Amino acid sequence: MKLKKPVKITLIVLGSLVVLYFVALLVAPKIARSYIEEHSKEMIGRSITIKDISLNPFTYVLDVDTLAILEADDKTKFVAFDKFSMNINPLKLITRTLDISDIYMKALYVRTTQHGERFNFSDILEFLAQKDSIYYAEHPEEKKAQDNESKSAAEIAAGLPVKLSLRNIVFEKGNIIYQDIKVGSKFHLKDFSINIPAIYLEDNATGVDVSLKFADGGDLSVKVDANMATYDFNIYLNLHRFALACIKPYLNDSITYKDFSGFLSANITISGNINSILSSNVKGKVILDKIDLTEKSGSKMGAENVTVGIGKANLTDNEYLIDSVIVDGAFAHIDLYKDGKTNFDVLLTPMNKGAAKVTDSTATTDSTVTAEAAPKAEPKPEPKAEPKAEPVADTTSKATSDTTSVAKAADQKPAKAKKLKAKINKLLVKNTYITITDHTIIRPFNYKVSAITVTGQNINYDTPCNVNVAASFPEGGSLSLKYHGALSNLNTMDIYISVKNLVLKHFSNYSLHYTAYPIKAGTLAFASENKIVERNLDSKNTIDIYNITVGNKVDDIDPEYTVPMKIGLYILKDKDDKIQFDVPVKGNLDDPEFSYGKIIWKTVVNLLVKVAVSPFRLVGNLAMAGASALGFDLGKNDEVLIDANTETFTSEQYAKAIKMTEMIQKDPNLMLTFTQYYNPRKTAKEYKVKQLKIDFYKQKNNKTELNELDYRAIEEIKDKDKEFQAYVKEHSAEIDKNYMMKVLPQMASKRNADLLKVLRAQPGITKKNLKVITAPRDALRNYKDKPMYKVTVDVQ
Repeated sequence: MKLKKPVKITLIVLGSLVVLYFVALLVAPKIARSYIEEHSKEMIGRSITIKDISLNPFTYVLDVDTLAILEADDKTKFVAFDKFSMNINPLKLITRTLDISDIYMKALYVRTTQHGERFNFSDILEFLAQKDSIYYAEHPEEKKAQDNESKSAAEIAAGLPVKLSLRNIVFEKGNIIYQDIKVGSKFHLKDFSINIPAIYLEDNATGVDVSLKFADGGDLSVKVDANMATYDFNIYLNLHRFALACIKPYLNDSITYKDFSGFLSANITISGNINSILSSNVKGKVILDKIDLTEKSGSKMGAENVTVGIGKANLTDNEYLIDSVIVDGAFAHIDLYKDGKTNFDVLLTPMNKGAAKVTDSTATTDSTVTAEAAPKAEPKPEPKAEPKAEPVADTTSKATSDTTSVAKAADQKPAKAKKLKAKINKLLVKNTYITITDHTIIRPFNYKVSAITVTGQNINYDTPCNVNVAASFPEGGSLSLKYHGALSNLNTMDIYISVKNLVLKHFSNYSLHYTAYPIKAGTLAFASENKIVERNLDSKNTIDIYNITVGNKVDDIDPEYTVPMKIGLYILKDKDDKIQFDVPVKGNLDDPEFSYGKIIWKTVVNLLVKVAVSPFRLVGNLAMAGASALGFDLGKNDEVLIDANTETFTSEQYAKAIKMTEMIQKDPNLMLTFTQYYNPRKTAKEYKVKQLKIDFYKQKNNKTELNELDYRAIEEIKDKDKEFQAYVKEHSAEIDKNYMMKVLPQMASKRNADLLKVLRAQPGITKKNLKVITAPRDALRNYKDKPMYKVTVDVQ
């Protein structure tokens, strides 16, 4: 059957159009590829290479194979990717929608280098800026219109002829490299990937997922939820074990060090608006692990773990609410040098300080970051408009704008800075130690303070708070420090310090330096109550020294003080080998002549000199002490007298107990048992009187918390004091007998635990050769002697 001529013509035309359609879709991408490669330098000032571009006429999938933007040397890759594809749905154009989906990019590669203020893309920006300048010189009205317009993404979308829809955007296997040539740093982001389900320029929320790995260790994932109409956003950041070693080149500008390592992790949420970034709210957790800083000397400082929980941080509101700060396993050292400096002065000296400036040859090593490396631009056509017309217009416009801005600024007063709101709900430092080395004295002093613990709750910046510090000294010594004050005013505070069982032989080098006498034995207890008001210090200090023994004077040492140490200490000791004196200290902390330590030491020296030149005091001491004053006397060798109404021990009691452990050092087969004895009924009566004295003292002095100095004052209250007797008559019935009988065993247990801790710190003491216990209940009921620990010796 023959087709009619009109039908034939129609079919031929349609067929030709179809053929042309397919040819156009197949050929046009090839033409585009050639055009881009040939004119890339005219467009961006850099060469672009493309392996292939294709468009499937059936699926409308656009594929770009292996594209690269080269550096100025036309050899090195700047930006590149292996594959790019996207699907365009032409049928959606009927509904005035440009629908682009399945946007996919594989192996994106970006290499950014910096040298000073120049980047390897600076020449591109300069090239494009020059093109813009030429264009706007020819079209000044467009420049003015563009300057006056500021639209949101939603407004831009509303002005488009079609509705824009971008869906299923995936980038994978990317690599991004940033290198700072001048500093010498390099960051390499591996396996960079992005997943965006959809991008909306209207009211819908847009979500972005980004994940990557760092070449030196660690990975990062970021999730962003944003509304393009309101510019509100939420960012969820999860950083896992980022290796901090890569920031070492930047540390050179701040400190001098040998090595640095550690890991940073974070789980952070940031909520805010793009138009007011500084008003964003930040919350989450930041973790530092295995922080290790090695100084030039080889010494180290750092921490096993530092965790900071952030409840809220807002720069605009000046508000910082920290849920918790926990430091675990921190370690540091302090070195004191003769020039008055410390190891921190050395550490905080920038490593790059005084270094020679980078030479021109060094600066030009990387051709991609120098001004000379920028390609020579093609000759540009002269603008048709007169060259001077556009600058004149811009100057006038700018002057008008500046005048208006200045007028507005003059009318507006600067916003008053908001008051700082800072709070730490929980502070905990644990398992921490500090070593101290003093090179300022004749023989260096080395000491280690361990088991440092710092605790605090509800620490506000502008209201008084309490911070407690505890630490351990070698051989059973301990430190307790209590701080009360507001961080906003460090000129006013209360600090209470208590040192117990400090073994003095470790400080022998200080004694040698100041007196030329070495310390052989002895323990010290120190209590200090300090009140500082506007930098003015009022300090009450009590020092108890037990069994201090010094060696012979070292003749080849020229001491700072000429002190007759042996005779002075001998006179100061009472019949029990104990020295006790008070040292009040007052002064202004800003006074350059004021030195807390020197005042105490000078007081001790003056006391030694004073008693040494008093022969009558010497005779009195000998008469009182008798022959036992010439040696070390523990009283009965099988007992240590105690106060059953307190949980603590005196320096004398500690020393007597420690002295008894020396036999184990001589014979490890021996075993010591310290058995605690006291009469519960008698002790309860004494405890009741003591408790009444404590309550009486608190009421009389309007105190809620007591320190060691307060307890000393309580001990001096006489039973026959009329005020106290009146208080007892009124309040005696308030103290329950059953309560006292319950408290006494608890106090006994705490004494056992404290004594056991101190004794186990002595050389040769183990769990097998030492016991500290309380006598059975029946034995306590029938006990009629003074409260004490009876010590028995046995063979293991």
